[in-house]
Amino acid sequence: MTPFPLRSPWLRWSLGVCLAWAAWAPAHSASGVDVDSTTPYLGIGINQLSYFDGAQAMADVVRESQFRGTDWSETPSVDAHGNPTQDFILIFSSNRFAAGTYTLVFQGWANVGVSGAAENGGAGPYITNKRYNKITNTTTADVVVPNTLTGNCWFNFNQTRRTSASTRSDGLSNLHFWRPGYPADGSVLFTQEFVKAMKKFHVIRGMDFVSANSNASVNWSDRTDMNFQGYVGSKGQPWELLVQLANATDRDLWINVPVQANDAYIRNLAGLIRYGSDGVTPYSRTQTNPVYAPLKAGLRVYVEYGNELWNSGPGFYGFGWSLNLATKYMADTTHPIAYDGALTDTYLAHRRWIAYRSASIGLIFRQVFGDAAMMGTVRPVLASQVGNANVYLSEGLKWAEGFYGQVRTSPANSVARQVNQLWWGAGGAAYYDSTTAPTDTSAATMRAYFAGLPSAEFASNTAIDATWSRGYGLKSVAYEGGPGPGGSSSGSATGSVELAATYNADSRMWARMKAAHQIYTANGGELLNYYVYSGSPPWDFVNDLNPGVVSDTSTVKLRTIDTIRMAPKAAPTLGTAVPGTVWFPNGGSVGVQFDGAANWRYNGQAIRLPVTTGTGGKAFSGMALIPIRAEQAGTYRFSLAMYPEADTQVELMINGELAGTFNIPGTCGGICADNAYATSPVIKAALPAGLSVVRVRPVNNDIWIRRLIVR
Repeated sequence: MTPFPLRSPWLRWSLGVCLAWAAWAPAHSASGVDVDSTTPYLGIGINQLSYFDGAQAMADVVRESQFRGTDWSETPSVDAHGNPTQDFILIFSSNRFAAGTYTLVFQGWANVGVSGAAENGGAGPYITNKRYNKITNTTTADVVVPNTLTGNCWFNFNQTRRTSASTRSDGLSNLHFWRPGYPADGSVLFTQEFVKAMKKFHVIRGMDFVSANSNASVNWSDRTDMNFQGYVGSKGQPWELLVQLANATDRDLWINVPVQANDAYIRNLAGLIRYGSDGVTPYSRTQTNPVYAPLKAGLRVYVEYGNELWNSGPGFYGFGWSLNLATKYMADTTHPIAYDGALTDTYLAHRRWIAYRSASIGLIFRQVFGDAAMMGTVRPVLASQVGNANVYLSEGLKWAEGFYGQVRTSPANSVARQVNQLWWGAGGAAYYDSTTAPTDTSAATMRAYFAGLPSAEFASNTAIDATWSRGYGLKSVAYEGGPGPGGSSSGSATGSVELAATYNADSRMWARMKAAHQIYTANGGELLNYYVYSGSPPWDFVNDLNPGVVSDTSTVKLRTIDTIRMAPKAAPTLGTAVPGTVWFPNGGSVGVQFDGAANWRYNGQAIRLPVTTGTGGKAFSGMALIPIRAEQAGTYRFSLAMYPEADTQVELMINGELAGTFNIPGTCGGICADNAYATSPVIKAALPAGLSVVRVRPVNNDIWIRRLIVR
C-alpha cells in the first residue's frame, strides 16, 4: 500500500492525457517566465523535512516528524520503509503547532498518548474517538489541539501490535497524521500556504530536500522510496515527492544528483522525471495511470551534480567523494579527465572531474528525454565556486571544450559537442553581505549594515561568472544566493538566531534585496536561486522571531521577492558599449577576463595570449573574454589592434559560437617597435541586443593584443 495513492479514476485519466501531451508539448514555465523574460527569473531552495524545519509544508505531519525510541535518545529499529518495529515516540514539532482537530491513522494497534505544552498555559492536546478495525487492522483517532502548542510535541506509542495476530510490541506501519481541513486519503500532499509560498518563485531547488551534501547513494536501491515513513536523514526525500511539489505549484524543478550515483541510478532518475514511477521503480514509457506522475508538461528540470563540490567544510561530504573519484582516474589516459595526458595536480583533476561527471549526467538525461528536450525541458548546469574562485569554472569549461569538441571513440561521447550542448547554464553562488558586520541591533550598526548591503564584491563576482559562462554560450546561473546577516550557520556573526532574524525582519531589507537583484542582473546574472525558504538561519525567508503555525507567505523577504519578481530587469552595465573600443592597457578593462596571459609588453599596451600545442588542443590556449553590450541587435564589424610578431590565426567567438578567424600576417619579424601595432582584417558578425561575451584566442602562434574594436 502506498501512502498517497491516486484513487480517483478521473484524476488518473487526466494525468494520462497530460502525459500524452507532454511527449510533444514545447517547454514553457507554467509561470510564463523564463530567463529571457523582461522580468527577473528566480528560484528558492527548500530544506529537508523535519519537525524543526519550520516549513509546515506537508498535509501529513508524519512527513515532517521523527521516530525515537521510548527513552528519546534511542534510535528505534525500523523496517525497510522506516516503520518502527518496536514501541516508539514520534516527535512532530519543536516550534509552534496549530490548534485544531487532526486525524491520526495507522495500521496496527497501540496505546497512544500525546504531549505538548500550550501557549499561555492553555489546555494541552488529547486523543478522542479512537477506533480499531480488526478486519483491516487499522486504527483511527482524532487528535484535538485546543490551543497552539509550543516547544517539543510528541506521541507515545506503547504496547504496539503490528498485526491482529501480534503478541508483543512489534511496532506499526503506514502511520499518518493529517492536518485539519485536509483529506485523510493522501489526495493532497502539500499545505496550501506552502504552495502559495513556493509560487512566489519560478524554480524550486531541492538540494537540502534530497540531502545532497550527505547523500551517499550509489545504486537506485539506496534511494528513499515513497513508502518511507518519517525523517529520512542523509538518504534524502523521495524524488517522486519533489516532482509532485513542482507539479502542485506549477514551478520548474532543480535537482541535485548524488555525487556517487552510478549511471543506472541517473538513468532511473531521468526516467522517473519523464515517465513517473510506481513509488519504487520508474516507468520506462508513458503511462495512462501512473501511481506517481512525472514532471508536468511544460515544466523544466535543472540538473546539477552534487552541491558545492569545491567546499571542503564540515558536512560537505561531496568534496571528498568527488576528489577521491578524480584521484582514482587522474593518471588514466583512457579516462576523459586525462585525455590529454596523465595529471599530476590533484585539484586540477578534481575540477575536471566535476565538469566531466556533470556533463555525462546531462548526456544520460539526453538519452532518456531525447535531443529535442535538451536545453528546453532539460537544462544541465555546471555549478562552481563563486567568482571563478580556484578556477573551478574556467578549468571545467576549457576541459569540456577540449574533450567534447572533437569526435571521440567511446560510445557515450561519439559525437563532437559544443559546450552549450552539454550545459544550459553555469556559475557560482550569489550570496551577498554588507561592508558592516551585524554585531548588534543598535540603530547605528543597523543603519551602517543596510547602507553597505551589498558590498562591491557582489557585483564583481557576478560579472566574473557571467563573463565565463556567456563566453562559452551558457546562461549565467547562481545555484544559491541572497542575504544572510552575518553569514554564520549558527544564525549570525555572533551566533544569535534572534540577531539575524531582527535584520531579516527589518523593513530596510526590502530596498537592499531589490537593489542587490538589480545589481545581479546588470552584471550578467540570469537565474538566482535564493537560499533558503526555512530551517537555516540567517538565510531563511520565514520569521524566526515569531515562528508561524502555517507556512510563512508574507515576511519582509518574501514580500521583497514579490517586488523583485514583478519589476523590470535592470539594463546591463557589464562590458563596453558598442560600437566602441575595448582597451587593454595595464591590466585591461573592467570585466575583461584573461586566461593564460603571461605578461604585458609594449609599455603595458598589449597583453600576450600564448598558444598551446599538444594533445590538449587549442582549448587551453590563452584567451581574452571580453564583455560588450549592444543597444540594438545587428551585424557589427570586429577587428583587433595588435603587435604582429609572426603569422598568426586568431579565433573570434561570440557567446560560444565561432564567428570567424583573423588571419594576421607577421610584419615585424620578431619583437615589434612600441608604435608598430597594426589592425587586423575585419570580421562581420551578428550581435543580439544586450550583453554578449567575445572570446579571442590564438590558434598557431602567440599574439600580443592591444584592443578590440567593434563598429
